Amino acid sequence: MRSCTNRYSPSFDPYTYSRGRWLDRDEQRQRARRLDFNFDALLDVAVNCSKGAREVVACEKKEGGYNRVFLIEFDNGGKVVAKVPMRYAGPAALTTMSEVATLRYVKGKTRVPTPQVLAWSSRSESGTVGTEYVIMEHMPGVVLHDIWSQMSGVQHIELITSVGKLIKVLCALNFQALGSLYLNTTDKPSGALPIDEEFCIGPHCGRRVWGHNEDQMTQAAVPLGLQGLWQDFPNYLADLTQIGEVTISQRGSPQTLVEDHSRLLEMSRKTLKIVKDVTADASGPILFHPDLHARNIFVDPNDPTQIVGVIDWQSTAIEPAFVHAVETPDFAEEPLLDKTIDADISHDQAMHDDARRCSTTWAVMVFLCPKLGKATALNHRLCCYLAGVSAGYSDDITSLCSLLADVNSEWEELKIPGPCPYQPSGEDVKLLSLEREHSQSTQRLRAYLSRLLRCEMDGWVESSRWDEVVPIYREQYAGFVRTCITSREEDETEGDAKKKADKLWPFDFR
Repeated sequence: MRSCTNRYSPSFDPYTYSRGRWLDRDEQRQRARRLDFNFDALLDVAVNCSKGAREVVACEKKEGGYNRVFLIEFDNGGKVVAKVPMRYAGPAALTTMSEVATLRYVKGKTRVPTPQVLAWSSRSESGTVGTEYVIMEHMPGVVLHDIWSQMSGVQHIELITSVGKLIKVLCALNFQALGSLYLNTTDKPSGALPIDEEFCIGPHCGRRVWGHNEDQMTQAAVPLGLQGLWQDFPNYLADLTQIGEVTISQRGSPQTLVEDHSRLLEMSRKTLKIVKDVTADASGPILFHPDLHARNIFVDPNDPTQIVGVIDWQSTAIEPAFVHAVETPDFAEEPLLDKTIDADISHDQAMHDDARRCSTTWAVMVFLCPKLGKATALNHRLCCYLAGVSAGYSDDITSLCSLLADVNSEWEELKIPGPCPYQPSGEDVKLLSLEREHSQSTQRLRAYLSRLLRCEMDGWVESSRWDEVVPIYREQYAGFVRTCITSREEDETEGDAKKKADKLWPFDFR
């Protein structure tokens, strides 16, 4: 059997990220996406688990945010997908173990179409491949993202209805604990709770509860035991709050900032204890896809309203329903226009009408789902606060302050006896006002540049367009700095104005 890399073009590099570059933290992001493993050994595993295949005849590399994916084609015409996780994708071994268990659980317990796992390993150091991997069947159909613009408004509604039927099936599943799914084998995590002979629930494998962020292994050493599993809702909230405390204590921030943040976390802890009874109906455990967007849904090219596959179940967990009640898939988002950004851009009214209908249809489908529907009936700001705590927003002082302020503003409507534990101080109000103004300005700039340069909101630019984008970007940056200097306050120096401009500018590339 031969499956060597020299059969591909000299430019084919399975180890480095080559799809694009970033206008922000490019070097750090490129370094984080470097993978070292035995690519030929991975191809051999793919051949061995594919019936009738003798050798690899083609291989295409696809880059994802947390994985490198290879579409492998064999001499018999068959195809498989091999996925290798980045080091920051989640906790070693557990991330892969949980993804495999989740794929098997969803395929066996529901009619949601997921890829079949053909081979996998959760060991990165041992074995011939030298990294964790999952090899799956190649899903039929076309990616929804690639065909969405060609579909009619009626087809959009029918497609969202099809997605709604699938999530209703997922939300109907019942669980006795919060955490992630694993196979009930000798390798299962310690203390795992069996569901049946094949599956069990163990610690949550999400990046945030292990201290991982986008570009590095960890931003904080979160102690083991805070990741679940949780058999009751109060312990879940208590551990998430403690993770926030661990994170800020290790961040190296000034002591005054740490004290302010700790004070807010204590107020958040008290608030969570009080609202847990009000939120009981919105806290039902559900297994839900963590990234249910158009790039992860495959549809029938002859009838794009029919879903033939849903991929990328990595980091799926059993979580309280409110975690997902505030999320909207990209294909169902209602457009929010900013007059400052959109003043000189012509928009198709029919497109926006279609988007609003899609948003409404999605809201109806969510409301009809068991448990998830109950979460949408919860006070929206309270729901956003709970979801924000679950998403790790407690780690950011401004986000936590904003979430608590929103809950405080709704306290009377919630009809909870006694005052809200969080009462905004003058300093909190000042902090929120300044940070919100800064955040809104930066977000407007980010959105403007994204549209002008045709790049992603995080500054990602396709490699083939980099040389085209850079001169335009630099011209925009220079113009923005000139504007800030020209419009500076009387007592403000040019240097101070430029520092303010750099603080507002969303990307670090110069």
